[in-house]
Amino acid sequence: MNSDNIISIFQFIFLLFLQAFLLNNINLFGFINPNLYLLFIVVFPLNSNSTLLIVLSFLLGLLLDLLTQGSGGHTIASLTIAFLRPYIVKFSFGVNYEIPLGMIQGSLPSQRLLYLTLVIFVHHLVLFSVIYFSFDNIITIIKNTLFTSFFTFILIYISLGLFKEKK
Repeated sequence: MNSDNIISIFQFIFLLFLQAFLLNNINLFGFINPNLYLLFIVVFPLNSNSTLLIVLSFLLGLLLDLLTQGSGGHTIASLTIAFLRPYIVKFSFGVNYEIPLGMIQGSLPSQRLLYLTLVIFVHHLVLFSVIYFSFDNIITIIKNTLFTSFFTFILIYISLGLFKEKK
């Protein structure tokens, strides 16, 4: 087992428990819970096995739903993002998506922001659609998706900035 696997296991466990026991208890304005656990899916290496990402995303969502007594929304949303991530990466980074570190070293900041925004927005749209699951609640779904995506984006962007390599 190499150091990358150990770091991934630590990230998985840390983000799961941070989300379940701290961030799900934060209710900004009464309805906003930032979802920092998406950071695991965002930073998962592109050159790794995509099936492994799908299995780990399923586990992450399932364990989060079990710990928080959720309705399965996190599992479905995490699986959706893990499945759609290669397409989002290809759309966001264009020709750089096939280069192993092209996403980090050979891309513009606007491409990285687009990638992060799409992952977060699609995840939250699926999550709140599953949670509310009714056309009568379409305004609530859109409101929760927009506001929670905004605060999740800020939290993930700050977290990514903390771990940026020094030049």
